[in-house]
Amino acid sequence: MIAELVSKTPKAILEKLNQLLATLHRVKKTLEQSASTIHNQQIRYTVLGLAQESKQYANELMSHIEILGGEREKFSVDQEFIFCEESEEDAWKCSEEKDRLKICTTSEKSLLQVYREVLNEPFLYENIRKMIRYQLNGILHSFAQLKLLNASLRKE
Repeated sequence: MIAELVSKTPKAILEKLNQLLATLHRVKKTLEQSASTIHNQQIRYTVLGLAQESKQYANELMSHIEILGGEREKFSVDQEFIFCEESEEDAWKCSEEKDRLKICTTSEKSLLQVYREVLNEPFLYENIRKMIRYQLNGILHSFAQLKLLNASLRKE
């Protein structure tokens, strides 16, 4: 009876949240793959920290999606990424750490775009909007740390 009184979350909102969730998973995998090929230990740990942060945000978002009546996506949030051996083609593409960090920057741009799309949704619930905002601020802060660390190491 109570379930009948609760309004259902609009499908458009759930789709945008699922898109953000998928992007967080994709960025996490990309960051982990990039980190596995970075030789500088400080940068590698920073990138891995950013990947872990993305995973935590994805877990939190998945919980909220389920609360709102959405379904668990095909990929499992609990599924761990397995580092794969780098093929010669991949090694050639990412021959320098600069190139690996460019991949991280590309991930940042795509992630920020999706976060902003979700925040621009006019019918987004206020508590979800607050969560998305602090996640976005956390992601921005982490990427800024990565850029600062990279810049400081390049100066040396």
